[in-house]
Amino acid sequence: MRFQRFFILPLLAILLTLGVQTVSAQSGITYPPETEVLRGSVQIQGTAVHQDFWKYEVAAAPQGTQNWFNIGGAEAPVQNGVLAVWDTRTVPDGPYTIRLRVVRRDGNYDEYFVQKVVVANTAPVDTPTPETTPTPTATPTPKPPTATPVQLTPDIPTPTPAPTATPEAGAAAAGEEDGGNDDGVGGKTSQIVDLLSQMKDAFMKGALYVILAFVAVGVFFGVKNLLTWIYVRFFVK
Repeated sequence: MRFQRFFILPLLAILLTLGVQTVSAQSGITYPPETEVLRGSVQIQGTAVHQDFWKYEVAAAPQGTQNWFNIGGAEAPVQNGVLAVWDTRTVPDGPYTIRLRVVRRDGNYDEYFVQKVVVANTAPVDTPTPETTPTPTATPTPKPPTATPVQLTPDIPTPTPAPTATPEAGAAAAGEEDGGNDDGVGGKTSQIVDLLSQMKDAFMKGALYVILAFVAVGVFFGVKNLLTWIYVRFFVK
C-alpha cells in the first residue's frame, strides 16, 4: 500500500500539471483571423480560461505600435464564446493587432495575438458605372462673308479761275482811244491806273480792319471796366 501511494501521488501531480497546461493552451482568439477586413461592430470570439484564472482583457493597437487601447474584458472565463465587441468606427482605417491577455491571480498573465486585421469603414463601395452618353458632334457655324471695304473718293469741285485782264486787249483798247498810236504809251498808262486803283482798295480795306480792331479793343476794355465797377460796387465791402 505504501508503495502504491508513493507512485500515485507523483502521478496525480503530473496529471494535474498537464491538465493545467492543457487548459492554458486552449485560450486564444478564434475570430477574426489575420488579414481579416473589419467594418462596423465586430465580435471578438475565442477562449479565455486558466486553472488559476482571475480575469481577461482584450485590447488592440495600430499594427507595429504599442499604443494599446482597451476593447473589453471580464472576470469570468469564456469557452468558445464572445470575448468583446469592438466598434471599429471609433478608430481610423488601417491595419491593427488584437491582443487577448489572460491574467492569473498572482498577477502573471498569458497573451495571445492576431496580427494585421484591417479596419476599412471608409473604403469606397463599388458603384455601377454609368453608361457613356455619346457626345454630339459640334457643327461649325459658317462665318459671315467678309465685307469688302469701299474707298469713297470725295468729289472736290474744281475751282473756276477768275478772269484776268489781257494786256494785249487793254493795250488794243487804249490804242484805239488814242487814235491808233503804235508806240504803247496808252497801254502803260492804263496799267498804272489799274495798279493805283488796286492800291486804293487795299488801303481802304486795311484802314477798315484797323478801325474794327480799335473798336474791338475799346469794347473789350469797356466791358472789362464795367464788370470791374459792378464787382467793386456790389461785391466788395
